Amino acid sequence: MIVGMKPPFTTILVPVDGSTTSDRGISFALELAAGGAALIYCSVVDPSMVCVPAAEGVGLDYGPLLVAMDEDAETFCKEAAARAVAAGIPAQITVRRGQPVPALEEAAWAYRAEAIVIGSHGRTGLDRILLGSVAEGLLRAIEIPVIVAHNDDENRTGPVLVALDDSPAAEAALEEAVTIARTRGNALALVHVLDAAYKAADEPRADALLQGAAEYARGCGLNVSLSVRTGEPYSAIVAAADALESCMIVMGTHGRSMIPQLVLGSVAMGVVEHARVPVATIRKPGRTHAQRPFTTMPARLEKV
Repeated sequence: MIVGMKPPFTTILVPVDGSTTSDRGISFALELAAGGAALIYCSVVDPSMVCVPAAEGVGLDYGPLLVAMDEDAETFCKEAAARAVAAGIPAQITVRRGQPVPALEEAAWAYRAEAIVIGSHGRTGLDRILLGSVAEGLLRAIEIPVIVAHNDDENRTGPVLVALDDSPAAEAALEEAVTIARTRGNALALVHVLDAAYKAADEPRADALLQGAAEYARGCGLNVSLSVRTGEPYSAIVAAADALESCMIVMGTHGRSMIPQLVLGSVAMGVVEHARVPVATIRKPGRTHAQRPFTTMPARLEKV
């Protein structure tokens, strides 16, 4: 973290459940929060998990079980908060009941979180385990940035990679990637993926897009590299991150491009599942900034 630099997000919600997967999310959230952010640790108790036996005719008083689960959830949150306090990072805890994704979304809005950091499973053999239903649900449902950290992420020191197309979501991803790279002291790698069938026709537009983004990033004091790649978008992005030893991937999701083959939205899930570094998915424009080389950014939602 560069001294005196504002953190990428001022308030981060971190789901916890006591698992090693959850611990990975806790650890990466601490990295992002260094320098001034606050962390909100949230554990969700799903009553349906203890009501299933009763629904199947098993005579069971599940009231005490729910109380025990609430107590466990609070313990998980307190343990995570203690790590934050030890690192000099302010933290709060909240325990909620309900379906995990809606409960986490409600908590994010209640605390006006600017991002969610959640852990995900790592690799098993040659294949990555599918994202847990909670992480996947958040990626699909919530509007604030979702950052997925995997159990088997590699510890890299290369650039922050941002995948670009010409959508507002990708522009928002560039904005956040610049802030993250500056605060972490990393360079920035701008990557654009073209469908091989359209490469010749669209390369000039891709070059113009990358040059405009590079001008903005360099104006923020970053060292920037540019890359145009072809192939299956998610695999090309992951391959670029591996080749550049990128420490993190930032990309837009549910973006809409003027050129259909450049849409990143359908690619985000594949990148999250296969990347070997944390992946931040950005759905919509954020903080208010001056004119970009290619658009004006809308105002950010009210901050804490």
